[in-house]
Amino acid sequence: MAVLAAERTAELAADGYVFKAKSPSCGIHGIPLYAGENAVTRQQRGMFADAVIEAHPLLPVEDDGRLNDAVRREAFTERIFAHARLRELLESPWKPRDLMAFQARHKMQLLAHTTEGYRETGRLAAQAGTRPRDEVAAAYSIAFRTAMAAPTTVGRHVNVLQHCLGMIGDGLDPVRRADVAEVIASYQARRVALSVPLALLLHHARGAAATYVEEQTYFQPYPEDLRLRNHVV
Repeated sequence: MAVLAAERTAELAADGYVFKAKSPSCGIHGIPLYAGENAVTRQQRGMFADAVIEAHPLLPVEDDGRLNDAVRREAFTERIFAHARLRELLESPWKPRDLMAFQARHKMQLLAHTTEGYRETGRLAAQAGTRPRDEVAAAYSIAFRTAMAAPTTVGRHVNVLQHCLGMIGDGLDPVRRADVAEVIASYQARRVALSVPLALLLHHARGAAATYVEEQTYFQPYPEDLRLRNHVV
């Protein structure tokens, strides 16, 4: 098992990994470790899963059982697609302006996870034209993936929603602006799903020709058909 894990982790090229729940080789939560017939602890990871996570600590991972939870499923999926977009960029012959454009499109999505990560990735993207290319790519990759690993909260989402409203507010009359603010408040009070204020803001962004807001990955971090933001937290 140790040899297999070492071989697989060395060649692993993935944007996410789903492990088998409760498996002694692949479980990532609550795996018992025995000394004879007695369990010494039940807080271990399976051997293979542990090797993958140790070798790729920023890789999005989850077990198949926990993916039945709507919040965990949405968070895991969001990270996978964010990792894929970053990988595609860094595998291309990117230029400093490409990294800046990538950062600009992900600003609100990053802010929904962590203010510190939002600032750090912005700082690194701004250095793309002055530091060695590989050095910037490595540092930005770590900062971006670390930021995306931070959990979102209702409060952070509300902060981003209000930011977006502020950016398109001049294009709305007072009634429509108040209507959006009311829907954001309903989400904050956990009466509606996140998809409701997002759809309304995106509709108004398109109507007001607010291209910067409309192009934010925050509004569509993965294919819309997945409908993963329709649950009320």
